Amino acid sequence: MFKFKSLYLFGYGLILSAIVGILLGLFYSLQSTLIDLFWQKATFGSLLDAIMLMMVGLVIIISRHYFGPLPQNLGVIKADLKQTGTANYRYVLLQMLIPAVILVSGTSLGPEATLVSSTFLYSIWLADKQRYVAAHFDDLRAQSIGMRLKVLATPHRYLLHYQQPTAPLAKVATYQKKALITTYFLNGTAWFSGVFILTGEPSLIIRLGQSHWQGRDLYWFLPLVLGGYLLGKLWLAGMVGLRKIMQARLTNDQVRVLIGGLAIFLASLFFPHILFSGQHNFHLFTTIWQDQSMLFLMNRSLLKLILLTICLNTGWLGGDIFPVLFASTAQGMAISQLFPQVDSLFVIGLIAISMGSAILEAPLVAGLIMVILFLPPNLFWVGIIATGIVLGLEKYRQHHQARREHHQSQGARLHQSEA
Repeated sequence: MFKFKSLYLFGYGLILSAIVGILLGLFYSLQSTLIDLFWQKATFGSLLDAIMLMMVGLVIIISRHYFGPLPQNLGVIKADLKQTGTANYRYVLLQMLIPAVILVSGTSLGPEATLVSSTFLYSIWLADKQRYVAAHFDDLRAQSIGMRLKVLATPHRYLLHYQQPTAPLAKVATYQKKALITTYFLNGTAWFSGVFILTGEPSLIIRLGQSHWQGRDLYWFLPLVLGGYLLGKLWLAGMVGLRKIMQARLTNDQVRVLIGGLAIFLASLFFPHILFSGQHNFHLFTTIWQDQSMLFLMNRSLLKLILLTICLNTGWLGGDIFPVLFASTAQGMAISQLFPQVDSLFVIGLIAISMGSAILEAPLVAGLIMVILFLPPNLFWVGIIATGIVLGLEKYRQHHQARREHHQSQGARLHQSEA
C-alpha cells in the first residue's frame, strides 16, 4: 500500500511538473513571437510604435492597480512561504501573460524574472496539490473516478499548505525530498526545452568567437578580474543613485509608467540595439560592433544600464541578468582595445564575468551563464576560476557589510539607552 501511494504521488508530480514546463515554454515562445511581430520585422512606423507603447503602459497601470507588480518579486514569494507555508499563486497564469505584453514594448529587460518567479510559484502550487492528495489518499481511493479526476485536475481547489513539522525530518527523508524536487525540476526543464525546440526558438548559445589566448596573457588575469569587479561596483553605485532620484522625484505611478515608456521610445528612435534583454543581440559583438570604437561601445554599455534602471523603477518590469551581461560584454570589448597585446576574448570574458557579477551581486549566475552560453570552450576554466575569485570577493563584501550594519545597530541601541 505504501509503495503504491508513493508511486502514485510520484507519477502525479511528474504530470504536474510537465504541465508547468509546457506553460513556461509557451510563455517564452509567446513573448518571443510578439517581439518578432511588433519590432524585428519593422512592420510599424514610429507613430504606431508610440501608440503600441501607450497601450502597453495602460496595461501596466491597470494590472498594477488590480493585481500588484507582475511578475511577483522573488523575495516577496520567499517571505510569504516562510510566514504562511504557501504563496499567492492565484494569478500565476496572468503573471506570464502581462510580462509577455510588457516585454513586447522593447523594455531593456528579459523574460528570466518571469520564468524564475513563475517557477517558484508553480513549485509551491505543485507541492500544495500533492500534499492534499497525500493527506486524503485513502478517501480518494474510495471515491468515483470522476471525483478523483476532479480533485487531481482542479488547479485552484483541493490544496494543502505546508505546516512546519514538530520534529526535524530524518536524513533519509530530507534526501528523498531533495531528490524529488530535483527530479520534478529536471522533468519540467525537459518539457520546457521540448516546447522551446518545437516552436523554433533560436539557440541561447551564441559564441563570441574563437580565443587564441596564451600563457603570457595570464599576467593580466588578476588585474582584469579586480578591475572589472571595481568597475561594476562603480556602475552599480550609479544605478542605485539613479534609482533613489527616481523614487524621490517620481511619486505618481502613472507618471512613472509614462517616463519609462518615453525612455523606451527614445531608445527605439536613436539606440535600437539597447532595447530588449540583449540576449539575442550578442551576435552584434561578432558582427557590426566588432570594429566599433571604444567610445561607441562604452556609450552603448552605459545607455543600456541607464535604460535598464529606468525600466525597473517605472513599472516596466522584467529580468536584469541578460541586460547586465550584455552591457558588461560591451564594456569588456571596449576595454580590450586598451590591451592590444592580450587576446581580446580573454579580456572580454574576464571583464564581462567580473563586472556582471558585481552589478548583479550574483557571481555564480553571471559567471556560469557567460561560460556556458557565450565564451568559447577554451576559456571555460579561465571563466570558472574568475567566477570563483569574484564569488570570494562578493562573500567578503557581504560579510563586511553585515558586520558594519551590526555595529551600527549596536551603536544606535547604546545611544538610545544613554538618552
